[in-house]
Order: sequence, then C-alpha cells, then structure tokens
Amino acid sequence: MMLPALLLLFWTGTAEAASGQKRLLLFAKDPATWSIVKGGAHGTMSYREASGAFTLTASGLAPRSPYALVRYQEAQSRGEILGRGASDTEGKLALQGIWHTWVGKFWVVSGEDVAGAPGSAASPRAWRPERYLFEEKPLGVPCVCHEPEEP
Repeated sequence: MMLPALLLLFWTGTAEAASGQKRLLLFAKDPATWSIVKGGAHGTMSYREASGAFTLTASGLAPRSPYALVRYQEAQSRGEILGRGASDTEGKLALQGIWHTWVGKFWVVSGEDVAGAPGSAASPRAWRPERYLFEEKPLGVPCVCHEPEEP
C-alpha cells in the first residue's frame, strides 16, 4: 500500500517539474509598511518561461473594475503591460496571454491608473497602491525571503 502512494507522489512531483510551470503569488500590501494585508485581495500567476504562456487569477478586487497586469523594472524605472481585463461582479479577475521576460516585479494595478495596450510600455497616470496587488518577491532576483502563506 505504501509503495503505490510513494510512486504516485514521485510521479506527480516529476510531472510538475517536467511541465515547467511556475507560480507567483500576488497580494494586497499596506503602502505604509509593504506588509501583506491579511484577508486582503490576492492572486496567483502561473507561467511557463519556455512558451511564455501565463494565466492570472485574482479575487477580492473592486467589482466591475478595469485592471492591468504590469511588469515593472526598478533599475530602468519602466514597465510593460502584459494584459488587461475587468473584474466580475464578485471582484474576481482572470487574464491570460504570452510574455517572455520573466524578470522584475509584477503588479495588478487599476486599469485607470496606467495607459497602454498589452505588449506596450506602461504609462502611469496615478499611483494608488492600496488598490493594487504586488508580487510576493521579484522574479530573477536572488532573495532570502520567507514564503508567504497561499490565500
């Protein structure tokens, strides 16, 4: 009985690693301290570096509101828009697309606060971080960080 369970565990772990799918958690953060807001809005971005395919699901956002998924690079002080969409009546958002640069910070921001189409430069219009989701940690940057609890 133990052997089939171990084989299943081994096979499942290998399949996930072989698929190349990675995950980034996003959270509402307190702009004064940048700590995660417990029970706040949150999201998960799953992506494959090789193909560039990504999906983002988020909840706890403002209902029926426009949002944009943005990649921000602090060193160059610039960003790009990966995707745009609107939350539903329950404040849930789902985006998908293709992207190939998996380095930097990834944010879900109010669609009203940034101009630009998916695949183009992000032009900020306003800074209202209390409405945004921020990455658990920047991608492609070494980090000795504790893993946040998944929502």
